[in-house]
Amino acid sequence: MAYYIEDYLSGAAIGPRRPIINEYFLSSYTMAIYSGCEFGCPYCDSWAVQQRPLNEMVRVPIDLPERVRQELAGVSRGDLVGITALSDPYQPAELTYRLTRQTLRVFAERGQPILILTKSPMVIEDLTLLERIHAASLAIVMFTLLTIDPHLAEKLEDHAPAPALRLDAIATLKRAGIPVGVAMMPILPYVNDTDLIINATLGAVADAGADFVVWDYLLIPDERHRGRINDTLARIGRYPPAYYRDLYRGRALPDLTYRNERDRALLERCDTLNLSARAPHHLYAGRLHPRNEASLLLRHTAFRDSVQGRTSLAHQGRELADLVYHGKATDIQLRTSPLYATLNAILQREYNGDA
Repeated sequence: MAYYIEDYLSGAAIGPRRPIINEYFLSSYTMAIYSGCEFGCPYCDSWAVQQRPLNEMVRVPIDLPERVRQELAGVSRGDLVGITALSDPYQPAELTYRLTRQTLRVFAERGQPILILTKSPMVIEDLTLLERIHAASLAIVMFTLLTIDPHLAEKLEDHAPAPALRLDAIATLKRAGIPVGVAMMPILPYVNDTDLIINATLGAVADAGADFVVWDYLLIPDERHRGRINDTLARIGRYPPAYYRDLYRGRALPDLTYRNERDRALLERCDTLNLSARAPHHLYAGRLHPRNEASLLLRHTAFRDSVQGRTSLAHQGRELADLVYHGKATDIQLRTSPLYATLNAILQREYNGDA
């Protein structure tokens, strides 16, 4: 069990505006509630930026809600803030401190769009606040879910709530009208990347009523993290070190050919289930700043183009998305996109003063 340290923020509560919009989480800004995470899942990127074990200590910034209130004065109401960084906002510390709840109250007062990434069904306890935010702007909840196999999940994230509880929470949120996504993050080669596990997991996600799914691959940024991953693999089964050595070859991400093949398999399964890969446009249409909305639409389309082999079109779409996000896209540049009519209609809201 982690121990808690009550503290005050030494820097900003909300990070700087992102140079490009986050296509996974729709966010222009990112923030964390707590520092450190009791779940301590061994694959988590946060291990690489912590000097001490991730799940040893949780810092509780007791001034966070008030700091968020102050900083939101400089944030556009059309920018979504992702509560996605460093730690789970609904880890056990939330039962004691309710910092996430207090922060959501601030967002609700402001009518600020938010997205929460969690592994915990405790988010349901704040459903009233989520409904209030969503009525004013946009509130999305995303659950990290790597597998629905309870035995494999226990070996991968033994302190996190069981997959079945997360699926139940998805269904509850959907009944309440809150958009819900699932993050299969990370895809671990030879662990949860098989067709059998992918099909079972995505099938359960679709049955629970999730609106969309996103995925990304296990990041191994340094040798320290590589050793942690090897220890995790040893708990799951017999995985010779050569498996990952050959697939990663000293890089932070697995081989591009492998990723492309798995992307195609995942996208094909999503299409079969009528499950959107990336947040569908209708979820955020008219709820974000027009430039953010148009940029996300372009990036999500570029993702599908990339997976399906339309490399040049994907590259063009991403470049245009970034120009749009920064308000630098000309009408001539917009006309190069097959989405021109839709993009033009979205951006006209800004020009007409409706944003």
